[in-house]
Amino acid sequence: MSKRMISIVVTVFMLVSIISGCTSESPGTSSEQEASAEQEASTETIKIGAGLALTGGSAEQGNRARRGTLLAIEEANAEGGIDGKLIELVALDDRADPKEAANVANRLAADESVVAVIGHINSSCTLAAAPIYNKNELVHITTCSSSPAISDAGDYTFRVWNSDAYTASFNTYQIIDRGYTKVGIIYENNDYGRGGYEVTVETLAKEGIEPLFAEAYLLGETKDFSTIITKLKNAGVEAVMGIADETEIPLFMKQSHQLGYEPFFASSGTYNPAVIRLGGEDVNGIVGSTFFDPANPPEKVEQFFKKFLDRFSAEGVTGTDPVSPASYDATKMIIQALREKGTTREDVQAYLSDLKDFEGVLGKLSFDENGDTIIPLVKMMIEDGEFKEIK
Repeated sequence: MSKRMISIVVTVFMLVSIISGCTSESPGTSSEQEASAEQEASTETIKIGAGLALTGGSAEQGNRARRGTLLAIEEANAEGGIDGKLIELVALDDRADPKEAANVANRLAADESVVAVIGHINSSCTLAAAPIYNKNELVHITTCSSSPAISDAGDYTFRVWNSDAYTASFNTYQIIDRGYTKVGIIYENNDYGRGGYEVTVETLAKEGIEPLFAEAYLLGETKDFSTIITKLKNAGVEAVMGIADETEIPLFMKQSHQLGYEPFFASSGTYNPAVIRLGGEDVNGIVGSTFFDPANPPEKVEQFFKKFLDRFSAEGVTGTDPVSPASYDATKMIIQALREKGTTREDVQAYLSDLKDFEGVLGKLSFDENGDTIIPLVKMMIEDGEFKEIK
C-alpha cells in the first residue's frame, strides 16, 4: 500500500530580502501575534509547516530541524520558488509535549494552504500528531522520531530517520561486540524510550544476554539519577544502553562519575553537540551512531554544513549533527514534489509514496511501503571532546 504552525512565520516578499525576513523569527511570540501573523500571510505563497520542539529538553534538535528546513526553503525561493510563488515556513513549538503536538497538528491541518509539514522531533509527539495529519490528508515527515510504531502511523506519515528497529539494535551491538554481558538499560518513559528498550532487550536476548537492571525516567523532569546509578552499580552492571537524548546523557554521566561509577555507555542520542557542551570530560568514551563520519564527512555533508553554519552562525550555531541535514533533505523532497507533481496535499503524498533514490545530503533516500527510510549508520565515539568515527 502506498504511504504516505511560540509560531514562526517567515514570509519572504522579495527574493533579495529572503535572509532579512528570516530574522523576525522568535520562539517567544505570543498567541495573539501568531494569529495576526497568520492572517497577514500572503495568499500568493505556498506554506510548509513545521511542528517541532523549539523550547524545552529537545530544543537543540528541534531548532536544528527548523534551521535545516528554513535553509532548504530559502534556497528554493532564491531559485524562484514554485512557479513564481515563494515558499513560506510556518513553524510551531510543540514543547516536546504530545498534547501540544496534537494542538499543533490541528492548527496546521486546519490551514488549508499548508501543503506539508516537517515534524515532529519526539516519537510520542509524532504518534500523537499522526492521526490528525492522516485524517486531514496532510503529509508530515519526521526527521528525528525513531519509535518502531511510527511505521504503522498512516499513509501520510513519512520518516527521514531510522527506526529503532535498526538504530537501537545497532547501538546495542556496540556493547555486545566489546564482550560485555553485565548490561543495564535506562530509557525515556515515552514512545521513543519504550520502543528502544524493547528492541534492546530483544537484541540482547539473541546473544543470550538478559539485562541485570532496567529503569525508565521522565524526559525533562528527571534531574537526579543517583538512585538509578546506585541500582546499576549494585547490580554489577558494567555497560549501560541509554535510550536517551542530549539533556539526560550528560546528567547521567556526570552524576555517575561523581558517585565513582564508570560504566561503558552507548546511546543513539550521543551524536548531538549539546552532549559535549553539557557533559565536558564526563562524556568522553561514550559511543553512539550517526549517518557519516563527523571528523571526515562526505563531500555533500561537508558542503551542507558550510552553508548551514554560515547561515546560522549569528544564532550561535556550531558543530555538526544528523537532524539538520535530515530536515533539509526532507524539505527538499517536499519542494521537489511541489515542482514535479503539483501543489495540493494529495500531490505531495502521491510523489513521496513513489519516491526512490532521492539524491539528498545523506545519500540516496527511498521510502518503503510504510514511509520509512533506512540510512546506513556508522559507529562513533566522543574522544577528547570531539566526535570521531570508530572503524
